Amino acid sequence: MTYRNRRSFVTAVAATGTLGLAGCLSDASEWYGDDDNDDDSTPSEGDDDSSPSDPSDPSDDGDDSSELGHLPGDSIDDFESLDEWVTMLDAGALEAASDDPYAGSQSAHLTADEGTSYAGIYRTFPGGTDLSDSNFSVAVKFAEQEQLQLTLEVYAPNSRNTLTMRRTLTGPADSWVRVDFGVTSIDTQPDLSDVREVRLIARRRGSDEGPIDCQLDDLRAVERPERGRVMFLFDGTLESHYTHAFEHMNEFGFGGVEAVIPEAVGEDGRLTIDRLDDMSEAGWDMAARPRTGARNIHEFTPEEQEGMIRRTRAYLENRGFEDGADHFVTPRNLLGPETMELVREYHEQAFRYGGGPNGLPLTDPHNLGVFSGAADEETKQYVDYAADYGQLAVLHFEEIGEDGLSEDAFVDLLEYVEESDVDVVTATELLEGE
Repeated sequence: MTYRNRRSFVTAVAATGTLGLAGCLSDASEWYGDDDNDDDSTPSEGDDDSSPSDPSDPSDDGDDSSELGHLPGDSIDDFESLDEWVTMLDAGALEAASDDPYAGSQSAHLTADEGTSYAGIYRTFPGGTDLSDSNFSVAVKFAEQEQLQLTLEVYAPNSRNTLTMRRTLTGPADSWVRVDFGVTSIDTQPDLSDVREVRLIARRRGSDEGPIDCQLDDLRAVERPERGRVMFLFDGTLESHYTHAFEHMNEFGFGGVEAVIPEAVGEDGRLTIDRLDDMSEAGWDMAARPRTGARNIHEFTPEEQEGMIRRTRAYLENRGFEDGADHFVTPRNLLGPETMELVREYHEQAFRYGGGPNGLPLTDPHNLGVFSGAADEETKQYVDYAADYGQLAVLHFEEIGEDGLSEDAFVDLLEYVEESDVDVVTATELLEGE
């Protein structure tokens, strides 16, 4: 692959105009609480008037007179009519919802009672429609559950040639976000120039109880970039990120993103400020990761949440990490609507568990999904999908070395990424490139 450090990447932009999340961090209970989780359980743990418009906010029209003119791409379906949509067999109910649409006059409202496994709808395109070179996104709002798994299936041209994009949503409930779908599995050889059917399916995640209640709006196709991107995100301010990963990243010319917990800096087994400086000088981002202990951030009062977010950003800015301070790594992954509003106010991008790659270009930079960088062949498969479909794979790491992913396995992954048709970017490079 072509090496791009932070400076060369930004220069190029100026010239030319992403599995289950790993479990708890070793010996980190005083900072994280009990963060154990897997793919089927609950995941672990400056107000600026000149900031750019928020692509996920349909009320922010930018310079376009249309309601969604600030978003890239074109709408496949705006759900202003549901005549083309059909409920899947034994998969809940579909109706129009006009009380709080994402855009226009209504959205699609999917529901399923506690005894129903999922809620799903589909629509067909007789004769086929050309969505080649496209990535996909949709606006979603859900209630009743803390988490939801949302799947988009594209039949191209039939069910034997399917592109599947599955995303885990870890909040906020009762609040609209956009999902930039990344490919999570492929059946045979789908041909996106001949799409005959799309399906949207909502499933519970983290709990088998309670009804499913999900609203969908503005299913959108965007023109994907020619090259995919990979990001290395290191969580928890762990010393092993420097001792077992940093030198290898430098050898490959890769910059990373370190999620910094201010209270952890300099503690036993954690990064010192001098080492954070070394990483920053090498082109890494020092991203904001508030300490919440054994609680999810949305369990604190809105005032307490704002204090955590504001102080963590200020810590980074006051130590020379202004660029990294623009990026938020969600502690324990779950967040509520108040948290999301605060994150949008204080940060330009936000990361949390998603279980797969992200479609590019982004329609919601505050809902970027990560997946485990330590899942061996699954991790590499998602890197392949990012390369093949011009998407972003955000690889999430905790311990590197004896207590986590082995150093040899980490180097093997670096070699694999180097040989892939992707660019390695930091969070700042991603933001500036978008």
